[in-house]
Amino acid sequence: MNARILRIELRRTIAPWAALAAVVVAFGFLFSFTGPWTRFPLAWNEHWTFAAEWSRFLLVFLWPIAIGAGVLQGMRDSRSGMVELLATMPRPGRHRAAKLAGALGGLLTLGYLLVFAVGAIQVLFHGGFFTIGWLPIVVVGALAMVAGAWIGLGIGRLLPHPLTAPAVAITAFVAVVVFQVVPSEGSAFEGALPIRLTLLSPAMDVFNDPFMTTAGRMDIGQAVWLAGLAATGFLLLAAGTKRAKALAAVPALVAVAIAVPVLPATTAEAKVVDPLATAMVCDGPVCLTKMHEADLARVAGPGKEALRLLGTLPGAPTKIVELDRRLGYDEVPPRAADTMLIDLLDWSLRLSTEPKDVTRALVAGVGTPSCHSVRGGGRLYLNELTARTIAASWFLGEWKPLRGTTLWTSEETKGEITQAWEAFRALPPDVQRTRIIAQRQAGLTCQGDQLEILTGGQAR
Repeated sequence: MNARILRIELRRTIAPWAALAAVVVAFGFLFSFTGPWTRFPLAWNEHWTFAAEWSRFLLVFLWPIAIGAGVLQGMRDSRSGMVELLATMPRPGRHRAAKLAGALGGLLTLGYLLVFAVGAIQVLFHGGFFTIGWLPIVVVGALAMVAGAWIGLGIGRLLPHPLTAPAVAITAFVAVVVFQVVPSEGSAFEGALPIRLTLLSPAMDVFNDPFMTTAGRMDIGQAVWLAGLAATGFLLLAAGTKRAKALAAVPALVAVAIAVPVLPATTAEAKVVDPLATAMVCDGPVCLTKMHEADLARVAGPGKEALRLLGTLPGAPTKIVELDRRLGYDEVPPRAADTMLIDLLDWSLRLSTEPKDVTRALVAGVGTPSCHSVRGGGRLYLNELTARTIAASWFLGEWKPLRGTTLWTSEETKGEITQAWEAFRALPPDVQRTRIIAQRQAGLTCQGDQLEILTGGQAR
C-alpha cells in the first residue's frame, strides 16, 4: 500500500521534472563549457574525489532548483483548496507529508547521484585513482538535496503565494554564490564573513590539490546543519497548528548551534591530506604516490636510467620520490641532495610518454627541480630552462628540446637555446663535466645563473 501511494505521489508531483531539470543543468554545465573540471589535474573524471567535489560544486545551481521545486510542490494543497478538507481527516498529516517529501527528495537526490555516477564511471574507464575520501562528500551532497527539497516544501506550505517559489529560489542562488565567493583566496570580499558561516552552504569549492580531501569536522558540521534544516522543512510541511509551525524551527536552530562550533575556522582547516592518495608505492629506488601508481610502469625504467646517468657525478641522488602535494604557481619546489624529488603534476613529465623523453625530463637540471617559475621568473627562468635543456642533452648525447617547452617558446627563444647548446658543446669534455657538476650545485642551492655557469656567459 505504501509503495503504491509513493508511486501515485511520484506521478502527481513535479518530482520527475525537477530531477530532470537538475540533471540537464548539471550536464549542460559540465559538457557545454570548458574549465578546470575538463583539464588535468582537476578534471572531474581524473579521480573519485574530484568527481565528488565537482558534483558538490554544482549545488550552486542544483540547490536552488531543489528549493524552488519544493516550494511549488508545497503549495499544492493551498492551490487546490483542500487544506480544510485534509485537516478533517483522521490520518495524521505527517503520514501524507512523508510520501510527498520522500517522492520529491528521493528523485532529486537520485538526480544528484546520477551526476556523480557519470563522473565516477569515467574515472573507472580512465583508470583513475580510487579513494574512499569521496564518500562523505557525496553523502553530504545528497543530504543537501533532501534538505533543499524539504525546506522548500515547508516554505511552500507556509507561504502559498505565486511569487514565493521564484523569490526563494533566487535568494537561495544568491546566498550560495556569495558564500562561494567570500572565502575565495584573492577575492575582494575575502574575510567579509566568518568561514564557519560560509561553510553552511551546501556547495563547495574544488580543492586545487588532488592529494587533499574534506576534513571530518567539515563533513560532520555540514551534515548536522543540513539534517536539522531538512527536519525543519518536514515539520513545517506536516504542521497543522500555529504552535507546531513555530516549533518546526527548533531543529534548524539547534543544528546551527551544534554545527557552527564544529565547522573549521579557516579554509586550511577545511581540508586534510588523503592518506590513501599520498601512500608510496615503489619499484626499487623509484617511488610514486598511490594516486599515481598507474604511472609507475612509465616512470620506473626511465627513472633508474636517470639515476645511472647521474651516478657518474659526485654526490649524485640515489632514489626518486614523487612530491605528495601540489605546488603553488610561484612556489619553488623542494630539493634534496640524495633524492630526486619529482612532480608528476608538472607538464614536462605529464607530456613525456616515451621512455627516453621521461629520462630526459628527469636528468634536466642535473636531477634538481627548477628554481624559478614561469609566472615570476622572467629572464632567469628562460636562462634556467636553457641550462636544463643543455644538461639533459649532454647526458643523453643528443640535442633535443624538453617536452612541452616548444609549445610556448618563440622562434627567437628556440634559436637562443640552440646557440647556447652549440657554445657549450664546443667546450672540452672535461670542462663540460666540471660545469655540469657546478650546475647541479647551483640547482641544489638556487644560487647563480645556471646558463652562465654552463657557457661562461658566452650565450646571452
